Amino acid sequence: MALTEITLRANNRDTNNSRGPRQTTLFDSLGAAQRRHKRQRKAAGQENASIENSRADATEKAVKRARTEVPECTAAARPQKLCEARSVLAVRRFGMTSAHTAQRYRQRQSLTMDSVFATSRLASLVSPATGVFQLYADTEPQRGVLPLACKYSANGEQLALVDESGFVSVFGTRTVDAQSDVSLEPILRWKAHDNSAFDVEWRADCAQMVTASADETLRVWDVEHQQCMGSFVGHAQTVRSVSWRSASMHCFSSASRDGSIMIWDSRCNKERVDGEYVYRPVNVIGHAHNLGSSKKPMRGKKGMLGGSVTAICHLQHNTDLLASVGSTSEIVKFWDVRMKAHVRPFALPTPAMSTLLSTSSAGRSRGTASLSLDPDGTRLYSACNDNSVYVHNALMPGQPIARLTAPEFECQSFNIGTSMSTCGRHLAAGSSSGNVVVWELDRMGTNSSGRRAVLQAHTKEAGCVAWYPGKDKTQLATCGDDGVLRLWEENAKLAESAKTDPTKQCSWGVSQVVCSSTHR
Repeated sequence: MALTEITLRANNRDTNNSRGPRQTTLFDSLGAAQRRHKRQRKAAGQENASIENSRADATEKAVKRARTEVPECTAAARPQKLCEARSVLAVRRFGMTSAHTAQRYRQRQSLTMDSVFATSRLASLVSPATGVFQLYADTEPQRGVLPLACKYSANGEQLALVDESGFVSVFGTRTVDAQSDVSLEPILRWKAHDNSAFDVEWRADCAQMVTASADETLRVWDVEHQQCMGSFVGHAQTVRSVSWRSASMHCFSSASRDGSIMIWDSRCNKERVDGEYVYRPVNVIGHAHNLGSSKKPMRGKKGMLGGSVTAICHLQHNTDLLASVGSTSEIVKFWDVRMKAHVRPFALPTPAMSTLLSTSSAGRSRGTASLSLDPDGTRLYSACNDNSVYVHNALMPGQPIARLTAPEFECQSFNIGTSMSTCGRHLAAGSSSGNVVVWELDRMGTNSSGRRAVLQAHTKEAGCVAWYPGKDKTQLATCGDDGVLRLWEENAKLAESAKTDPTKQCSWGVSQVVCSSTHR
C-alpha cells in the first residue's frame, strides 16, 4: 500500500464507522518506536549515573591515598609519584586498559607538573658578582662603552660581544662560581671596525663570525687567529642586522638603515684590493620597509628611501625565505632570497608573504626592534615599539596569534633585543627600563599561565639578550647601556641569599616572579 493511501485513510475517516476500532497507520508505528527508544535511553542514563557515582567515590579514595603517599617521597621524586598515582586513577576512571594510552596520559601529566615547578625555576635565576663584566674604552679607561649585541656560538662554548667602539670580545661560557675570586674576563678581544659594531653572528661550525658595523661594511673573521677573511661592501648607511642562512657556510644576509637587504655569498663576486678580499652582494632588496606611495616614496638621508630595516632572520623550514622587520610598522615581511628584485623607479618590491596588522594596534604604525625564531622554527617573535611582543606563525603568516605584554616591559628604541631559550619554553626580552623580562610560554608559544620573571639586571636600558644554546645548563647573557655584561644561571641557594643579604643586593642581579591574572 502506498504512503499517500495510508495518509488519506488516516486523515479522512468514514463518518459511518467512526465508532468502530481505529485502524493503525504507519505514523502510529513510528511514534511507538520513538517512545520505546526514549524509555530505553532514560534507563541507560540512570545506570550510567550510578556507575559514575561509584567511579567518583573510588577516585576520591585514590586521591586521598596518593596524598598520603606523596609526602613520604623526596622532592625530586614527588612529581613522578603524583604522575603514577594519576595514571592509576585514569585507568580506573576512564577505562584506560592500554599501556600506550596510560603512558600518553602520564606524559601529559608530567608536562602539567613541569608547569607547576616553573615558578621556582624562574625565581632561581641569579647573576653573582663574578658573572659581571664592565666594558671600558681602551684609550679612556674611565669612560664606559656601550655593548650593542651578544651571541652564543652554536656549540655554546663561546659568547661574542660587540660594542660601540668597534671591538669584539669573546668570553668562555663556564659555570659562574660565586665563591671564586676570578671575575668574568674575555679570552679574546680585537678591533674589528673603525666605527660602532651593531651585530655579530656565528657561523654554524663556530670557526668564523660576521660583524656588522656603522662604517657601512660587514667583515668575516677567523676567530682563532682574529684575522679578517674579507670585507663586504654595498650598503650606504649603518648595517644593523646580519643573519647566516640556515646550515650554510658561505651565504648570509644583512639589513641596513638605508632600507635595503643584501644577500652575500663568499664564493663569488669578490676581488682583491690592497691584499684583502672585497665582496659585492649577489642580490639586493631595496626599500624593503618603505611606506611611501608608488608615485613618490619618502626620502631620507643621502637621497635614499625612508624606512630602516631593523632586524632579519632566516627561517628553518625553508632556508630560501628571509623574515624582516622595519622602523615603519609592525609588519613582518618574508622574502625569497633567490628572486631578483627588479624595481622600477619609485616602485616598492613585493615580498613572497607578509603578516597583517594586529587588530589591537591603534593609531599610527610603530616600528619593530628585533626578531626571534623558536627552536622548532614554527613561531616568530617580534618586539614592537608599542611595548608589545607579537607572536607570529612562521609557517602560515597572517595576523599575530598572540601578544605578550607586561608593565615591566618597555620597548622605546630599536636596540631592544629578544631571545628564545633552547627548550622553547622561555622568551627573554630587554627593556628600556633596565629590566629583563622572561615570559613563560606554553606549547602554542603564548603566555597562557601569565607567569613571567623580571630580572633586575641593569641601571640603564637593557638592549641585548642571548640564551645559552646547550641543554646541560641554563644560562642567560644580558647587556645594558650601563656598559655591563651579566651572566645569569639557575641556582636556588644563591638566589635566596642574594635576596636576603643586604651586601649582595647592590652588585648581584636577582629575579622576581610575577603572575598576571590577565594576559592576551
